[in-house]
Amino acid sequence: MEVRCHKCGRAYSSIIPPSCICGEGLEITYDYSKVDVKKWRMRNRGVWRYKELLPEVKKIVSLNEGGSPLFKAKLSKELGLEVFIKDETRNPTGSFKDRFATVAVSYGLPFAENGFIVASDGNSAASLAAYAARANKEAFVVIPRRVDKGKLIQMIAFGAKIIRYGESVDEAIPYAKELAKLNGLYDVTSASNLIGIEGQKTLAFELWEELKPTHILVPTGSGSNIYSIYKGFKELLEIGAVEEIPKLIAVQTEKCSPIASEILNIKGKKEFTKALALYVKDPLNKEKAVRAVKESGGTAVLVREEELDMGERLLTKEGVFAEYASAVVVPALLKLKEENYFEKDDKIALVITGSGLKSFYEEKERSIMTGTKLEILRLLRDKPSYGYEIWENISKPMKYQAVYQHIKELESLGLIKEAYKRGRRIYYTLTGKGARILENLEE
Repeated sequence: MEVRCHKCGRAYSSIIPPSCICGEGLEITYDYSKVDVKKWRMRNRGVWRYKELLPEVKKIVSLNEGGSPLFKAKLSKELGLEVFIKDETRNPTGSFKDRFATVAVSYGLPFAENGFIVASDGNSAASLAAYAARANKEAFVVIPRRVDKGKLIQMIAFGAKIIRYGESVDEAIPYAKELAKLNGLYDVTSASNLIGIEGQKTLAFELWEELKPTHILVPTGSGSNIYSIYKGFKELLEIGAVEEIPKLIAVQTEKCSPIASEILNIKGKKEFTKALALYVKDPLNKEKAVRAVKESGGTAVLVREEELDMGERLLTKEGVFAEYASAVVVPALLKLKEENYFEKDDKIALVITGSGLKSFYEEKERSIMTGTKLEILRLLRDKPSYGYEIWENISKPMKYQAVYQHIKELESLGLIKEAYKRGRRIYYTLTGKGARILENLEE
């Protein structure tokens, strides 16, 4: 692995910044003449199958990420196209960010004596929390005010230290960078960490091995994923495995489209979108993402908010439950079909980046962690109580047995615990985990 500025010639090792001190962007390269792709086929599927094109690490921190399923979509028959789904929801924490985390955390271990930090709108934070736990390291996650609750619950479950900052991830990134410097933390934010990009690019290697696509539709927020896929195919071009890079198609919502609008040369918006993982107003990887799309000969597509439910629904018919930020690729595909963008023999890959299980929208959330369970948590926040006392204070009339069942379920989830006994009465109180969940659900 080599990191050298092509403008001023300065070489970097150890902790690698995203840009040279001269201001030029950096990129990690390898000795491509020594790469033998035949060796890949002899190894298990997953990110580390491609170790010749990954940074060397002393210890691999892995949860068997990568090697996600690829299958032909039923939409193929309806549209008269060859459409395939790359289902990244099958990664350990339910998103493509596990590819990033395994490489960034493995490489960063020697520099993370005090732990890791990430600025994230959800998936990266949940992923870091899991991999840092696996590595027995502290994880600090700087998240904006609005985060999908499923991802938030993952962060809490894996023991991450949660820091709320700003309205969008754009504000969280410089704050996390400053915290990293002040506290000796290794920053794995995608805008600040070139190493993790190397893990994400393995998605390109898998697509090449399994499909050899002509077009790839990629949900685009920060721009790191579409750039990493481009980098992966560019390296395949370097070693002679492919003759050209597939056309990359960046998909964003109309409400937040800083990358797509630049590609399409139109005026974009930076408004809130319910596809939360795509709510990045000023992506630091914008230039790289735009270059990736243009150099691949691809394009960009904007999707309306009201099309997100349709995208999610059509994917469920394929057997895939995706978050809104992933479901954007389906309406984008339909738009391009209407415009006769594809040829009959094209092989089109839809990258589904994150699971719908991680994305609890507000209307769905009310039916999951509100109602009786949330009321019990609130009662126990005030003081320890026993079953009958809790039942008496529940606002909605219900049988004691039903309240007792909720108590047992909360206890099994580790949200409440036995505080003490008085005679036959068992008094319950919130656990630290329960208090954190209650606090974050009430944000």
